[in-house]
Amino acid sequence: MTFYQWTMRFTSLRTPKVEELAQARDVAGLLEAAGHGDAEIRKAAVSGLAEIGPSDGLPAVIEALAHPSDRVRCAAIRVLCEWGEPMPLAEAVAWLPPAGSSRQLALAAIAQLDEPHSAPTLTRSLVRGNAQEGLWEDEVELVWNLCDSTNLHDALDGVIDLLLEALEDERDDIAGRAQDFLLWLKEETVPALTALARSSPAPDRAVWALGQIGGASALDPLIEAVDHPDARTREEACVALGELRDPVSVEALLRATRDSEHGVRVNAAAALDRIGTVAFVAGVSAMINPAIVAPRPRPRLTGGAQKGSGRAQNGSGGAQNRSAGAQNRSGGPKNRSGNPKNRSGGPQNRSGGPKNRSGGAQNGSAGKARSARSARRSSRGS
Repeated sequence: MTFYQWTMRFTSLRTPKVEELAQARDVAGLLEAAGHGDAEIRKAAVSGLAEIGPSDGLPAVIEALAHPSDRVRCAAIRVLCEWGEPMPLAEAVAWLPPAGSSRQLALAAIAQLDEPHSAPTLTRSLVRGNAQEGLWEDEVELVWNLCDSTNLHDALDGVIDLLLEALEDERDDIAGRAQDFLLWLKEETVPALTALARSSPAPDRAVWALGQIGGASALDPLIEAVDHPDARTREEACVALGELRDPVSVEALLRATRDSEHGVRVNAAAALDRIGTVAFVAGVSAMINPAIVAPRPRPRLTGGAQKGSGRAQNGSGGAQNRSAGAQNRSGGPKNRSGNPKNRSGGPQNRSGGPKNRSGGAQNGSAGKARSARSARRSSRGS
C-alpha cells in the first residue's frame, strides 16, 4: 500500500473521497467506504466497485442489496447487472420491498441478463419470500421467459419441483402462492401435479390446482382422484369435475354419490347437477345396463339336421309301411287284416311332430268310446 492510499483511507474515516479512491483503485478503501453509515457515501462506494470487478468487490455489493436505503440497493443492482451476476439478484427478490425502485430494477436486470439457471432461484424468492403477500403476473411471466428462452427443460423442471414442494408447505401463504404460480404455468404442470396427487398422503391442493387448470389433460387424474383414500381429496375432485362439466366423469361421480363421507356425496351430487341432462341419461343407463342380457344364441344347425334326419326316418318308415302293405295285400285275407296294423304304423311315425295333433286323434277315439258306452246304457235302460 502506497503512502497516498494509506492517507486516503485515514481521511475516509470521516468523509471518504470515494471518487479519488476509485481513481486510485483502492479496493480496501472502497470496501471500507461501502460500509459507511452515510447512504450517499455508501452508494458512491458501491458504484465505484464496478471498476474493481467481482473478484474483490462482490461480497460488499451483495451486502448492499439489503441496505435500508433504496438508492444504495439500486446502486448495488446496477453493479451486479454490469458484472453479469443474476443469482444474487434473484435471491434478493425475496426481501426487496415493493415500495421504491429496487425491486422492479432487480427484476429488470434479471430479465436483461436472461440466464435460465436463475429461474429456480427466482421462483423460490417469489414463493417463499416475505416481501409481499401475492404474486404479480409480470413476475411469473419473467420466470417462464427465462425457462423458455433457450428451451431449457431442466430449468422448468427445477421450477416445478420447487412449486410442488411449496404446495405441501404448512404455511398457507406459501402454499397459496405456489398454487397461483402453478395455475399460471397451466398444462406444463399437469404431469407433475398428477404424480403429486398419486404419491402425496393428502394431495387436495394438487387436485384443486388440476381442477383450476382444467383441460383434457387434467380430466383423467381428477377422475382417478375420486377414489383416493383421502376424503378431502375426493371432495376436491368432485368439485373440480363439476367445474369441468365433462360427461366422461359422470360414472365416477355417480359412484361418489354412494361415498361413506357426507361431504363427498354432497359435492358429487352437485357436480352431477352442474353437468345436467347428460348426467341423468348416464345414470339411467348405468342402472339398466346390468339388466340387459346378452342376445340369445341362434339355433345350432346340428339340431336342425337331427330333425331333418328324423323326418327322413319317418318318411322311410312310411315307405316301409307302404312296402309292408304291399306284402300284406299279396297275402290274402290274413294280409288284409294285417294291413290296418301297417296303417297304424303311419300315424305312429307322424306322432314325432306336434303333440297336439296326436292328442287330437286320441280325443277322437276317446269320443267314439264314450258314444259306445252311452249306446249300451240306453239299450240296458230300455
